[in-house]
Amino acid sequence: MKNLKARLYEQTLILRCQTRDEAAFKEIIRLYEGPLRYFVRRIIGDDNFVDDVLQNVWLDIFRKFPELRSPRAFPVWLYRIARDKAFHWLRRTKRISQLFDDNLDMPAMVQPEYQDEFLPEDAARIHACLENLSLKHREVLLLRFLEEMTYEDIACVVNCPVGSVKSRIYYAKLALKKEMRRMNNE
Repeated sequence: MKNLKARLYEQTLILRCQTRDEAAFKEIIRLYEGPLRYFVRRIIGDDNFVDDVLQNVWLDIFRKFPELRSPRAFPVWLYRIARDKAFHWLRRTKRISQLFDDNLDMPAMVQPEYQDEFLPEDAARIHACLENLSLKHREVLLLRFLEEMTYEDIACVVNCPVGSVKSRIYYAKLALKKEMRRMNNE
């Protein structure tokens, strides 16, 4: 989680971006480029087109910056636009149907906070296993655990109710565990 000084610096940059400050925009890109690249790459599954999608994301952000109402909302807004651009690319290349599984989200019967059962040394295996999860599971795990978004923020990014986000995270963790067991047995 970002400390207060980092959040204030980022919010100042965002306010400057809204006035079309190019230096501030370059700094925002620098701050978000790595995590956003990872997120988009995990959605589209094709390293060759990540830069194209990201270019469209940043162009959209630059054009729409004056519409952003609150600097605090920037990360959710950014990831929502990135998700939309990635999905647009998937639809255009007719790859989207392969990425979703046919199972509907089941109501989550879980506690509000999960016990994290993955260890830090599992990180490399987790990243490899993410590729084999459905897109709806992959994206909520990335947003929750890599971007540290709240359930409410994730719901805004993926455009679904908070209850569905909780359900997806629960079932995504189960799918990830299953995939990790499968990988261990190979």
